[in-house]
Amino acid sequence: MSYDRREFLKTLTLGGIALFTPDWFKLVDETKSASGGKLLPALPGEKVSAKGDQIRAFWNDSEGYFELCLNGTIYDEVPDLEDDEEDEFDSSDFEQDEDESDDEFEERVEAAREEWESENGSSRESRQEEHEFDWYRRSCPGARAVPYLQGLFSKLEASRDKVDAGDYADVGSIDFYDGACPGNDTYVAATAPDYATLAALQSALVALDWNCRVVIVEPNPSDAAKA
Repeated sequence: MSYDRREFLKTLTLGGIALFTPDWFKLVDETKSASGGKLLPALPGEKVSAKGDQIRAFWNDSEGYFELCLNGTIYDEVPDLEDDEEDEFDSSDFEQDEDESDDEFEERVEAAREEWESENGSSRESRQEEHEFDWYRRSCPGARAVPYLQGLFSKLEASRDKVDAGDYADVGSIDFYDGACPGNDTYVAATAPDYATLAALQSALVALDWNCRVVIVEPNPSDAAKA
């Protein structure tokens, strides 16, 4: 299991423009209150086409954070394994001998079927397990959000104006997980602790002209309670 945290700098500026100003914090608070934590503030210069990406946020009440997905949901299921290898026993190649009764023929075919299933069943199961493991680590919406957002932070670090690296604000951070616990390597995820972090993420996306929108699919119930 590995863990990494990337934080938004309080003094982050791009092209001489500060992202997180007092007016920004005020807008975030007002929008959160008015929408019950369901909508993020509309930002000047925000242009996201219908074909753009979406970072979708789902509140996990037991863990106390938003799970982030790229162009999908936490409920997406593992797609069927597209396997070119033969995965069904074919009895059409068997022909009944002239001196063989119907019962004997059926017994011979059934014995061959059992032998085939014994030889191929474990192989098919192994391929299915590998397929599911690969999907959870690389292809599911939660896993795909990780390199996407890590790329965003790399771009921010390369593009930002000079700042005091120790000057952080309570804007929030994105946490990256690789493995839920020792022995479980299928969990690869990016999470955000609160509404303000999602707003900061959207601001960074807009500032970098990334064609991506942050969408709160399942809000934090406590945000609605405070509205």
